[in-house]
Amino acid sequence: MIQELNPNIRERVREKKDSYHRYNFERLQEEAFATFFDLAQEYTSLESLYEICVAVPKEFFSLESRLHVLEPQGSRLQMVCSSTTGLSTPEARVESLIPPADQSYETEEACVFPIRGNRALTQWIPFLQHGQVLGMFEIYPKQRVDAKSRFFLEKYTNRIGYNLHQKLLIQQNLNHIKFINQLVADIEHNVISPNLYYKLFLLRLKKSVGEFEKIHGQFRDAVASVQETAPRLAGELEELCRALARNNQNLEEEREALTKHYEHTSLFLETLLRRDHFEKGTYVLRKQSCNFRTEIIQPLLERYLPILEKKNIVVENGLEGVPDDQITLFVDKGLISQVFDNLFSNAVKYAQQVEDHYGHRIKLMSCSRQILPDFFGSEIDGVRFNLFTTGRSLTEKESKRIFDEGFRAKNSAHERGSGHGLHFVRHVVEIHGGVVGCEPQRYGNLFYFVLPLKKQTLTP
Repeated sequence: MIQELNPNIRERVREKKDSYHRYNFERLQEEAFATFFDLAQEYTSLESLYEICVAVPKEFFSLESRLHVLEPQGSRLQMVCSSTTGLSTPEARVESLIPPADQSYETEEACVFPIRGNRALTQWIPFLQHGQVLGMFEIYPKQRVDAKSRFFLEKYTNRIGYNLHQKLLIQQNLNHIKFINQLVADIEHNVISPNLYYKLFLLRLKKSVGEFEKIHGQFRDAVASVQETAPRLAGELEELCRALARNNQNLEEEREALTKHYEHTSLFLETLLRRDHFEKGTYVLRKQSCNFRTEIIQPLLERYLPILEKKNIVVENGLEGVPDDQITLFVDKGLISQVFDNLFSNAVKYAQQVEDHYGHRIKLMSCSRQILPDFFGSEIDGVRFNLFTTGRSLTEKESKRIFDEGFRAKNSAHERGSGHGLHFVRHVVEIHGGVVGCEPQRYGNLFYFVLPLKKQTLTP
């Protein structure tokens, strides 16, 4: 698809063209601009930019200068570079004597110009929350700065501001990346590794429950042995035996629930906080062969069933009894599990009761699966997973935007949410080579995603 140039961009280009025509800079001034831009791109560090700022006026116009920049931690103005003394080291910098200002002004010996940042990017620099001024540029002697030179120096200082702002953002982003890498290492050391101890605890608990069951069996046999000689005592012991059996059964159920919760939480923790994601700046897949029904959907459904029942949502599991032996999907199990988790979570929040064509009131969640031959091209079928919930049907416009970051449909206003869940679903499915979609229907909405399935080669 070919898109025409943005009319606003073209208009701004024309305005800049007219502006430079009116500026009527001298050739030496234009060369100074070009030199500054070239060197600001060639040298990447902040310190190099500081030196370029003061070197250009000195070499082109024999003007001395001092560069004052706001110090990020305390928001104080510091002199960082001078055309006469050079670059100041961070530990040697002191607070500037000249005051910051939004407009240019003069001192006894110098012309002082405000260094303004990019208004659109101000929010990303923490110490610029109350203004655009990044620093002040001091040019001297002022007697050698006439009106035309002053105008040029104002424009030159503006260029310093935009380049300084960009490099501050780059430095800030590098610091953030460094912090994130350290945070990931801390998470791995203080969260992921200690989480493994819970697995050992659950294994010991399972062993203890099993040993208790053996002791209960021995106790039951002992009760039976005194049945004839002490029937009254045997009856009392039998009642205790049944109480112990109930207690043991409850303990085993709690252990199973705790184990499932541990497996679910561990899978999500280890998947989302994977070091590779942070190092690459995107989700990095660790694909493995996976049976969706038994390894992902069924465990999640068991976890959600009590919540769905509490919400009076009837579940139709169209995957029960569906053979999986002809399907081999290689996916990142942790990420795909979270895709289903997001879809089930939305079903809990947004499923509503409707009246069907028989007049029955129903509140339903239904999941199913189908094979789409050659969906992704020759010899590559698609496996489509569907999740239908009853409720208000989305409009066609809403259904097309429902997977966009931050978008929330009208029927979601009564539920808390950020509009991120379905965007996450789309992102994960797409990096698996799949597609997502939403089909508004008469009694609700059908959400689906399709993953590629390579056809199996039959051996004779």
